[in-house]
Amino acid sequence: MLTPFTVTRTGWDMDPFVVISFSKKVFRTRVIRHSLNPTWKERLFFHVRRYESEYNIQFNVLDWDKLSGNDFVGEANLNVARLIEGAPKPDPKTGIYKEALSPTETTTMEEFTLPLTPQKDVKWEAKHSPQLFFKYVHSTASPF
Repeated sequence: MLTPFTVTRTGWDMDPFVVISFSKKVFRTRVIRHSLNPTWKERLFFHVRRYESEYNIQFNVLDWDKLSGNDFVGEANLNVARLIEGAPKPDPKTGIYKEALSPTETTTMEEFTLPLTPQKDVKWEAKHSPQLFFKYVHSTASPF
């Protein structure tokens, strides 16, 4: 589960949204109008199969445009193996995971900050260094 996303200031007015792709799965956040520092409090669940453990999650930040095509702002990548490292491990003898936490117990979320890489022909001024920030928690249970 990934939640929430934040992109730091880039220096111009934007209507940003993020497209997250992993393997054959593609997710999209909502558009936040007129924001240079948007925060999406959205949850994203996806199942990672054994053969997908070395894949990357790609985050593309786009600026929504009503009349013309959406503008590419930047991208960030995260290898799924980094997320799997902190995942709970099953009991070596039984292969069973520990019992899931009850809703009253808190779960620790791992935080990631990824720098956004602009399009090759776009140069951001030295004062701009946009980043994508998100929190991650591993779940062995179904979200439904």
